[in-house]
Amino acid sequence: PAKLLPGISPIRGKELSLPKTSCSVFMSTNLDYILRNLNVEQLVICGQLTDQCVESAVRDAADLGYLVTVVEDACAANNEDSHRKGLHGTKGFARTVQTEQVLQELSGNNNSASITHNEEMHSSAENRASPKPTGHSIPKPSEYVSNRGHGCQAALLRSLRAAGVKFLRYAIVDAFNTIRSKVVPLSRTQILWKKSSRSPLENPVSIAEVCFAGLPTHADVAVPSSNLTGQNVLTLQPDLSSLRILPYAPSTAMIMCTAHNQHSKEVSPLCTRGLLERVLQEARERFSMEFCVGAEIEFQLYHHEKKDGLPQPVDTTTFANTGTLNEQNDFIVELYDQLGEQDILVELIHAESGPGQLEVVLSYSSNVIQLADDVVLARDTISACAKKHGMKALFLPKTSMMTAGNGL
Repeated sequence: PAKLLPGISPIRGKELSLPKTSCSVFMSTNLDYILRNLNVEQLVICGQLTDQCVESAVRDAADLGYLVTVVEDACAANNEDSHRKGLHGTKGFARTVQTEQVLQELSGNNNSASITHNEEMHSSAENRASPKPTGHSIPKPSEYVSNRGHGCQAALLRSLRAAGVKFLRYAIVDAFNTIRSKVVPLSRTQILWKKSSRSPLENPVSIAEVCFAGLPTHADVAVPSSNLTGQNVLTLQPDLSSLRILPYAPSTAMIMCTAHNQHSKEVSPLCTRGLLERVLQEARERFSMEFCVGAEIEFQLYHHEKKDGLPQPVDTTTFANTGTLNEQNDFIVELYDQLGEQDILVELIHAESGPGQLEVVLSYSSNVIQLADDVVLARDTISACAKKHGMKALFLPKTSMMTAGNGL
């Protein structure tokens, strides 16, 4: 069997050495169990081969919820091309740095000199990986803190499962007003919760920075002037108050999230939800200002079939005309019911001036964040409901230069 070189061999009785039989260390060892018990959240990964064991370990670690750093010049492959391919395969799952930067970060001082002696490296590793032993004792009543938040989230997961929900959709709205989301099976969330000390719903997924402000609505091609890439990722922190079971996809619940820097934990400046929260906080603290906001969602209904190559509206009635209400009664009734199932309060529905155009008015609310969530969910519900009834809902500002457009 392979042996470690004397200079980097683990110190007997102080450092762990785990034999593995798989490409990824997480697949054939109890490493994840050990790290969870040590309350480890960040991993620095190096070794060989870059395009095989290292890449596999990085991807699995990221999927398990760890914040991963790959040390580029401490990894090796059979050749330079394989090394580069391996590093490319870890993009989006980890950050890539050099040994010098890691040593500076581990020393706790970005300006400190690099650690060069093996003894110092062993001492640093020992201090990080081996917690000082403490006696077992029951905390005093004044020291006890009940983790009720975890319990509430666990109860929420059980309630979702009882309601037939199989998937949790973690969503954000990007700078181009596109809903972007990733889905985690409910069973996976429960497994991760039981294997770690984290909150059951905390930071389960991440999305690359480029998805927040660097991708247009029509293609997955980065806008060059954005200077954003898929290398840096942001972790999604869910807002439990936004969770709704989707009536148009009843096996799925969606929860809106804020995006955070995976290392500093701070809300990213690219996060649209975080921007709205900062604006509200600034208005409250600097100007003693609060808001009460409503929303009027305008959209146009078009047939899926085209005529002479052009999409056709479902009608050409005028403002507040009953024709649209009569002809689209089934659609309107189902839309109203589905919005109600998500606690989205509708104040008014009427035909607007544009062809096939309707306006849905949401009730005023002093909870601006919740109203913003309601708008996002309502638009998604309108699109899904229209499709079910053989139509397409358009929210474009203008569908024709000769007719009224859509606003919010």
